[in-house]
Amino acid sequence: MVVEKSSALPLDGAIQVSEKKNASGMAPARPVGEAKMGEELYNASCIVCHGPRATGGIGPRLANNPVLSNDQAFWKIVYEGRHVMPPLKGVITEEQMTDIRTWLQTLR
Repeated sequence: MVVEKSSALPLDGAIQVSEKKNASGMAPARPVGEAKMGEELYNASCIVCHGPRATGGIGPRLANNPVLSNDQAFWKIVYEGRHVMPPLKGVITEEQMTDIRTWLQTLR
């Protein structure tokens, strides 16, 4: 499943999701980021609100957070923000956010 990106999000707040297929007709593997880079990016950008090792603080606990395995919810929060979290669309790249997400998924 892939989140369709555009320069603007739909007015209703929905994010378009579609199944992309490669030449063999199979859906491509889910993108995987670099966990070490994700940890560095997290410590530089996210730790202030989400705490050391994503244990929570001003922002919610991200370690073992179910939103990490829900593509649509995850990218909606990243792109649009939620509660006190600002929108990060245009602030952080998709690759950087994928690295952070990959690192977060290693935490137990």
